[in-house]
Amino acid sequence: MSIDDKIKKDLAEQAQELDQMMQEKEGLGDYLKTGFRSGMKWVMVIGYIYAIVFTVLMFTFGYQFFNAEPQRQIFWGVLLILVFNGLIAVKLWIFIETNRNHTSKEIRRLELRLRSSN
Repeated sequence: MSIDDKIKKDLAEQAQELDQMMQEKEGLGDYLKTGFRSGMKWVMVIGYIYAIVFTVLMFTFGYQFFNAEPQRQIFWGVLLILVFNGLIAVKLWIFIETNRNHTSKEIRRLELRLRSSN
C-alpha cells in the first residue's frame, strides 16, 4: 500500500467519523445534563436550587412591586433588582460549568481519537 493510498484511507475514515459525530444531535437538555457528569455534581444541584429559589423570589418581589403602594415600591423594586442580578449570576455560573464539562469531554474524546490513530 502506497503512502497516497494510506492517506486517502485515513481521510475517508476521518470523514466518516465526522459524519457520525454530526448526526449526534444534542439538544439543550442533553447539553445541560453534561453539567451533572462531573465529580462536583452536588455543586450543580445547589446551583439549580439557588436558581429556582431566586426565580420564585423574583416573581414574588415583582408581584409585590406592582401591587405595593407608591411609598413601598422603592423597597420592592430594589429587592427585585438584587434578586434579578443574583439569578443572572447563578445562571451564568451554571452555563459556565456546563460548558467547562462539555469542553473537557470533547478534549478527552479528541485525545482518545489521537491515541487510537497512532
